Amino acid sequence: MKVLLILLLVSTLLGSPVPLPEPLTQTGAFRGNPFTIAVQLKDQNANPIDNATVLFFHETHDEYLGSGITNLTGYTQFIWEIPPTHELGPIQLNATFRGDPERFLLPSMILVPVTIFAQLQNSVDIKDSEGNPIDSPLTVGQQLFFHITVQNDELSPIEGILVQLILEPDQIIKEDTTLQNGSVILSCLFNQSLENTVSFTVRSMNYDFFNGTESSYIFTIGKTFTNFIGLPAFLNLHEETFITSQLCQISGSGIEDASIELFSETESLITSTLTESDGSFQFDLQEIVDTIENHRFLILRYNGSGGHTNAQAIIGIIQGFHGNPFSHFLDIVPSAGVSPLLQQFSIIIISCLTIGTTVLTIRMKRSTGRIVSH
Repeated sequence: MKVLLILLLVSTLLGSPVPLPEPLTQTGAFRGNPFTIAVQLKDQNANPIDNATVLFFHETHDEYLGSGITNLTGYTQFIWEIPPTHELGPIQLNATFRGDPERFLLPSMILVPVTIFAQLQNSVDIKDSEGNPIDSPLTVGQQLFFHITVQNDELSPIEGILVQLILEPDQIIKEDTTLQNGSVILSCLFNQSLENTVSFTVRSMNYDFFNGTESSYIFTIGKTFTNFIGLPAFLNLHEETFITSQLCQISGSGIEDASIELFSETESLITSTLTESDGSFQFDLQEIVDTIENHRFLILRYNGSGGHTNAQAIIGIIQGFHGNPFSHFLDIVPSAGVSPLLQQFSIIIISCLTIGTTVLTIRMKRSTGRIVSH
């Protein structure tokens, strides 16, 4: 509730007259809301005047509003319930003390300038390109349409109000003014990843004697599944020193400008690169062969961004071996009386896809012999 405190000085018949009060600065109030005027009554010696009646008037309308009686400290107040249909703009109120001959107190009066405002209200419907309501979560590339209607405190549409669509913390995406029916449509293409949630604010600006307002809308961000495509399970450093693959969404389309990191088996970062427009990328291991020559595998990792999940893959390393590649990972101990040359191995490679992670698991079956794994 708005409270305005003013000092009303009173002259006495036997004392020197008090100076005329300084004009009060304009203060604002909202129609349909209470507005409180607090008055302190003092004489020219700054002594409070108690038990005095102060009258309050609507000077512009020449209308009596009410009264109050001062207490021992000279204070009184009046609460004016501003009618919801009151006209907007500047008016003047009046606080008057009509004097008290028995206490030799002369009349005194002060004008109170007030500007009456109305509060705007936003009505917002958020829809997709087909006119359906938007349900959280959002996905990258989704088009949002904010159907906005701006009304005053009487629920009447207001034309000419500037409305802004803001992507928090403070990025203005679109702005436009309302039509005659108070409506405006602001759209945006959601094409960036912001943590786990995104917040939009619809802000209607101040206009004339209408006070602006804003409303906020928070959405969660849906993650699109990603995976490495065309990635070899093993890499023979004796024959090739390139890792070539593609980072794709579940739809099969590539992800551009994604940072792909290559780690050693000890989780040490070796190098990184960015994907091309189709999601493809390549690592040249020629310069780091000496660094990884004793490793059994490398880890390829993408830390999801742009609304995508994480992705990870493991590539086994064959250090220039000619023959059975899996002896690098396994020591094969023959059973008694069985020649190693007669041992047969079948290989099953199982790719397990979890959200944001690709895991390659290798299981070996033997028909004879005993396997001891490292």
